[in-house]
Amino acid sequence: MPLAIQLAALDLALADVNRHAKALTALAAALAKAGASGNLVALGRGFEQAPRLLEQVSASIAAAQAGFSYDAAAEFASGAYIAELLAAAEQAGVVLVARDGRLSAFPLLLKLEPGTPAVRVGKKSERGIRPSALAALLKQRQAAQTFRPGVVLEQIFSAYAALAPGVQTGWRANQKMPGPVVPLLDIHELLTVLPEAGAAYPRDAFAVDLLRLNRAPDTRTKAGHGFSLSASTATKGRNFLRVYDETGAESVFAGISFSV
Repeated sequence: MPLAIQLAALDLALADVNRHAKALTALAAALAKAGASGNLVALGRGFEQAPRLLEQVSASIAAAQAGFSYDAAAEFASGAYIAELLAAAEQAGVVLVARDGRLSAFPLLLKLEPGTPAVRVGKKSERGIRPSALAALLKQRQAAQTFRPGVVLEQIFSAYAALAPGVQTGWRANQKMPGPVVPLLDIHELLTVLPEAGAAYPRDAFAVDLLRLNRAPDTRTKAGHGFSLSASTATKGRNFLRVYDETGAESVFAGISFSV
């Protein structure tokens, strides 16, 4: 059964739990009041009612638990949960793309974590996986995203300056001549040479930054270098980076060059 339907039923069951719990809380307050004034009659009546209310709370909790069963690992693996999330995202006005084994709501990257269970959104693992709630969170996160193209470009150029002489002998960063096209996968490999860096900045995140950078074509390095991203014409292989924007449109990048 879909998670959204199960949770809707659970909402009703938990409302029943809450109703009985409020009655028990009210009784506890009444007993405290009776005890403070020494009202023995009220105390006796309250103690008589307590077992029944306790039983109602316990029974309603047991019923709620028995009525809810969701195998997140199985639903994640089958694609059923993704289908629910896609529908909820569409209803919330969020373009969620599920292609090539990847899930994204540009510029956010998502990853299912069945063992928790949770859905990782960017670097944060979200344990609240109710499709409607997660779709609302994605919309909020998208609106809050910021991007500093100049900072990203400086980092890329630093790696480019180290790799470009190996592609075009004699090229130096301080020269006026245009630089060669350097494969972006090589750039990413150098940027993430440390194992922990690779985990923190995966290829998909790098591709997202490239698309956002490509939308700021006039951005230059502090030394005045402009950049040009080249697209891949390959349809297969792993020598390029693929990213989907907020409309679901695909962009493919293979290399980058700099010139003053």
